Amino acid sequence: MIGPSRFPARLSKQALAFGGIFTALLLGAATSASNPPHPAKLCVLRSALAGPTVRDDGLLYFRGQPDVRQSYIAAFKGEACRKLNPLAIVSLESDGDRVCEGDKVRAVMTVSQVPGPACAIDRLLPFAGDVDDALPADWLK
Repeated sequence: MIGPSRFPARLSKQALAFGGIFTALLLGAATSASNPPHPAKLCVLRSALAGPTVRDDGLLYFRGQPDVRQSYIAAFKGEACRKLNPLAIVSLESDGDRVCEGDKVRAVMTVSQVPGPACAIDRLLPFAGDVDDALPADWLK
């Protein structure tokens, strides 16, 4: 049988102390990884959204699953990411099971397979419509 009884008492306490610190570090890392790093950022469960789609107007649309009234439009900073190509396939780079503000998106053209710039989602704007529904004129400003 292997256990603390096979080691001298001093070594056993040191081993337990080290194991306790190690376990605390692991538990601390696990709890900090499960909490969002920035609670002010909006995050939505991936299971509540369909895959991202580029609308005809170049905006990125996340359809709510199963309720289309819980959809989102992604807004980006920077001119290169403001309008995406509607014919592109969108790749979402996120950590975990949520889509959050700050996650990166790349649009890839199927013909060339060359990815576009990495665009960070600045805001996820709630949108109670379908992919083809019109937006109000001043909605994204």
